[in-house]
Amino acid sequence: MLKTLAYATLFSTALIGSSAYGADNAAAPNASPKAQTQAPSGVTFVTTQEKTQWRAPKLIGVGVYGSDGKEIGKIDDLLMDHNGAAQTAVIGVGGFLGIGKKDVGVPFSAIQWKTESREVPASGPAPASPAAPSSANGGGQQPAMTQTDPAATEASQGYPDKAILNVTLAELKAAPDFQYAPSPLAESNMRTPGGNDQMKKTNP
Repeated sequence: MLKTLAYATLFSTALIGSSAYGADNAAAPNASPKAQTQAPSGVTFVTTQEKTQWRAPKLIGVGVYGSDGKEIGKIDDLLMDHNGAAQTAVIGVGGFLGIGKKDVGVPFSAIQWKTESREVPASGPAPASPAAPSSANGGGQQPAMTQTDPAATEASQGYPDKAILNVTLAELKAAPDFQYAPSPLAESNMRTPGGNDQMKKTNP
């Protein structure tokens, strides 16, 4: 729960400026003045999600596909710097129910993101056709269809359809395992006999 909340807070705008995002999507326009409001203290509150923004927790689990179109893993984690820029994507590769699975880290900029347009009924009734069966005879006029804007679809669902990485599954499996930063508290306890007791005494 805390991990998800952290993503929602920290990544809300970190993904917009990515060069990888621009590879498959139009450049992000300036935020609309209507999407922000300023408090007397000077803090600016954002009130509306822009069409070029994703919801960071929803990126976790997005499928990663190789250049051959086959799925090679899933996004397991995202690492950012202190300025909020996404830097590393951790991809879970292989395994079934977590058995034999490994994590591989790649630069966030190495990933391209793609969303397909959807076919939806066009607004308004479909034009009548003389050859079409009448509704009185049990038939129905098929509505006219139109394609959705992929950027609008991404904003609505909160994430792109897929991530594309120009590597093969074999290359990912052969890549070195990604290692998270170790806890300095754990290292200190390993070096100091009775480290747990000393930590309890020094902590308030």
